[in-house]
Amino acid sequence: MKVMLWKPGVYDSTRGELPTIGLAILATSAIEAGHDAFIVDHHFSPPPEDKIETEATDIVAAEKPDLLCISAVSHEWRMSRVQAVLDLAHDMGIPIWVGGPHALAFWDILEKDERVTKVVTGEADGRFNQILESTEKVVELGRSEAFNAPSFSVMRDSENLITYPLFVSRGCHYNCTFCAATQVFGRRWRARGLSESFWQELDEIAVNHPKCELISVIDDAFTQDLDHAKEFLREYIQRGYPYKVSVFNVRADYIDDEFLVLLRETGVEHLAVGIESGDPEVFRMLRKGEKLEQIDTAIKMMQKVGIIPWLNMIVGLPGDTPEAHRRSVDWVLSHDKPRVVQWNIFTPFRGTPAYDFFVKRGDIEDGYIPEFQGRYQMLPEDGMFDAEDFTREQKTLAQMEGYLRCNTPILILSDKRVRELCKKHDMWDLYENWRRNAPIAEFLENTVPKKIAKGQETMDMDEYNSILAEFKNDNEYPTDPFVYKGAVP
Repeated sequence: MKVMLWKPGVYDSTRGELPTIGLAILATSAIEAGHDAFIVDHHFSPPPEDKIETEATDIVAAEKPDLLCISAVSHEWRMSRVQAVLDLAHDMGIPIWVGGPHALAFWDILEKDERVTKVVTGEADGRFNQILESTEKVVELGRSEAFNAPSFSVMRDSENLITYPLFVSRGCHYNCTFCAATQVFGRRWRARGLSESFWQELDEIAVNHPKCELISVIDDAFTQDLDHAKEFLREYIQRGYPYKVSVFNVRADYIDDEFLVLLRETGVEHLAVGIESGDPEVFRMLRKGEKLEQIDTAIKMMQKVGIIPWLNMIVGLPGDTPEAHRRSVDWVLSHDKPRVVQWNIFTPFRGTPAYDFFVKRGDIEDGYIPEFQGRYQMLPEDGMFDAEDFTREQKTLAQMEGYLRCNTPILILSDKRVRELCKKHDMWDLYENWRRNAPIAEFLENTVPKKIAKGQETMDMDEYNSILAEFKNDNEYPTDPFVYKGAVP
């Protein structure tokens, strides 16, 4: 069969850079089963804006695949172009398999969609024929004992791959109440054997992807077995690979000085730590199995070896309130720089205890799918939904307050809206202080052009140059919210 594997893509910090590993693993399984597979990953290689709605349907119509496999998160499922592809493939008589996080969370709803042939949950390594031969519409694969190397070489535009995603392990044995990752990859942590076949995958990168610059370890719990993580890093260094390494995240209670030194030697500059909340009660309700004091220690350990801690925080978790959020911001500000702070608004994933918490209280209905936001130009984001003790508007303002108080420069891309909100809600003193102290010029000069080039922001270079000209050399902060051009009268 000719098998087409498609990822629709969303705007986020990895768009235009990080390919979808799940599709590439399924492609390996299809190829090993004797089929001809090709990947269209519109997250990794987005179409031009004038073709974004039509390119996928054009490819389906031209290629006429014998099977279409779609990997989607729920945000993608709601897109008009995804529905158009489903309609076209169904009308052409092409079987459609749907997998990914949306299939896992909403399998019961997808099961009723007559356009969908099979809803696939679990890990596809070595299981293409098992899916093909199954007589069930919902195919529950569970966890695979195999670790297939992904076939990124059959991905369109694969020659432009600069970041190679790598699994060194899968799963996490913790049960954080909000976490979708344990739903997707399971609560049983599994190490990948560091055999010659593992290293052969990395050896082939130079042949198949000569532009590659970065190996991105995407494990949910890379340091679950710290000795295994160190073994990987030592061997990686010893083999002399030319690519820098990045690690998606680590648990603060599963690191030590030796591990951090090894990371630094592989080129790691930032290391993400999932903290979620610095408020003790909200943090307790997350059931993370670690303590804020351990995170505090880990932050200082990273800074000591020259790694900048990236603190991932969430607004609107179960138990969160405007007052608890301010305590969380205070906790972050108690840590010395350098540090990077990201404030996300909580998106509930169906099947997690946090999702059930809000359904039980009546804040959301079962089947709730939030709108995707995720772009700097949209900050502060819509607060997703009104909760009993944290309204949508309050969450929007809380996110903005977190960024302002932490002097995070990304708000400059939505400066007009930020000024309006600060004036309306008596937060102008925060704005003034942010304009004095945030590294805005550095952000505009060094970060934004890269995001535009990768398609992570929708602005064009003319818009960018206009913002840069207005703010680059501006060392003055306003005493009135309507000083700057473009302000709403």
